[in-house]
Amino acid sequence: MGDDWADPVAAVTRRDVLRLFSAGMMANVLSGCRHDWPPPGKCEVPYPIIDVHCHFFNAADVPVAGVVRYLALREGAPDKKTSKLIKGLAVVLVVALADVAPEAKDELAVLRKRARRFSEAELARRRDEQLYKAMEVLIELANGERSASEFLQPSTADRSDFELLLSELADHANLPRNFQKGLGGASDEDIDAIVEAAKNHDIIGVYVRFVQLMQDYRKDLAESYLRIYRSQCSALSLITPSILDFDKWIPGKASPQRDQINVMHEMQQVVAKEHGVHMHSFVSFDPLREAWDPGSSLKNVKYAIMCKGFIGVKLYPPMGFMAIGNTRSGIDAALKRLYKWCCENDVPIMAHAENSLGARCGNGNLASPQHWRELLKFDRYKNLRMNLAHFGGFDENRRQGEETGVLVNCIQDKFSGPPSWEQIIGETIHDDRRLNLYADLSYLSELVSTTSTGLHYDIRKRLNAWLRAYDPDARHLMFGTDWSMMSRERNYNNYVPRMVDGLAQAGVSDNHRQNILWRNASRFLGLDRPGPTRDRITAYCKEYELGTDWLSALAIA
Repeated sequence: MGDDWADPVAAVTRRDVLRLFSAGMMANVLSGCRHDWPPPGKCEVPYPIIDVHCHFFNAADVPVAGVVRYLALREGAPDKKTSKLIKGLAVVLVVALADVAPEAKDELAVLRKRARRFSEAELARRRDEQLYKAMEVLIELANGERSASEFLQPSTADRSDFELLLSELADHANLPRNFQKGLGGASDEDIDAIVEAAKNHDIIGVYVRFVQLMQDYRKDLAESYLRIYRSQCSALSLITPSILDFDKWIPGKASPQRDQINVMHEMQQVVAKEHGVHMHSFVSFDPLREAWDPGSSLKNVKYAIMCKGFIGVKLYPPMGFMAIGNTRSGIDAALKRLYKWCCENDVPIMAHAENSLGARCGNGNLASPQHWRELLKFDRYKNLRMNLAHFGGFDENRRQGEETGVLVNCIQDKFSGPPSWEQIIGETIHDDRRLNLYADLSYLSELVSTTSTGLHYDIRKRLNAWLRAYDPDARHLMFGTDWSMMSRERNYNNYVPRMVDGLAQAGVSDNHRQNILWRNASRFLGLDRPGPTRDRITAYCKEYELGTDWLSALAIA
């Protein structure tokens, strides 16, 4: 694309300064060749739960450099040393991610029993071999034998960053620091020790384990999710994971959208038949792809929704576009084609709506709900059902004037409220009477990953005040986990019970908690009543023998 990125990522949010930098918080995410998940929390509720926002994609589904910069390495560094370690680690992880995660077409062949899947031992060996190669590259980088630009463009890491990273790992492996004098001077045993040190390091290990998690089969990611969240809440009835489409915006390649759609189609059947949880996915729409090749991205949307049991469309504005009013040629026309088709076919749209993770400095602000407010003023879009995802941190008020980026200064990404984005959403729902506008509470990590009772109280207080002011019947907030992104958090295995308890402590009544945990999602998705969405899902479930009784439980009088 020729766009310059802020390095490592410009838009970092409230969640980024709260996560990852505590010893061992994810020490059990991956161990050896098997997932060793922590025990799930308990959550007993006598009604369904719908997770309206989660993900099962792996590293083959998004550009590798994007995975590292955009997903894995977006956390704030607490000190200069850690910042230097992370800058060096960014390049190493690009190498570590290469050529291991199964591509969508290969997993599709496995799911259709046309190919053999790798065993857990084989996958673990492939991960470790690639990590071994990454450590060989680290030694070469530290010795000035290679350039970081070979692996990550652009990169601000220099030789001193790699020297520091290698010395840090050597110390943890109890190796003499001078062993890295040329790759030939490092034995296989030395590099093996560095690999193990990287896995077990309090900070570096978090990144390594998350990257290795991203190398899994998508089906394994889904089943890991179910082991954690289904076991703690047997009432979990429906999950709606999203696939992504980033490769026109960030460097690298990804599994074609059609292949990803077909994989999720097969997984929807497996999850329902083997686990009793219904799964209907969100397909990504990229307006840039659509602008360059009119009809291409919309064709994938129609295929997924009309033929493969998908239930909605996912948009990701921080890649580089707004809901409306874009100056880049063709973007608005592409979005309008999508909006028109969704209105005509009763298809819901979910959009990332947090000032975070922009592909360029300043792009996080493109996700502002103000842009969606402007769109919904058009009469032809008044019936568009929208979910503005990642509600609930109130950053623009709590962190007014702070930069969203922690490792990188980007004045365009400063929190500029009040009003908070939550307030804008509230005013759009209440004052503008946009009754089809929703927001989800996915990745509300402040109520899970931190031990700050003061922060917990403040978030609950703000949430209670928001409901009283804008949504007294609690008809517009929805529950979501944002798995597998949530796997980076301390206590992520307790997310469901923590959220249920947090809502109760925020003064939300049981009846209104039911709205948030399932009724609102049923309304947003179009499953609460007879109509095109319910008809499509019913037909799909009948065709693939998935049962339809569960739909009756989601009907709302």
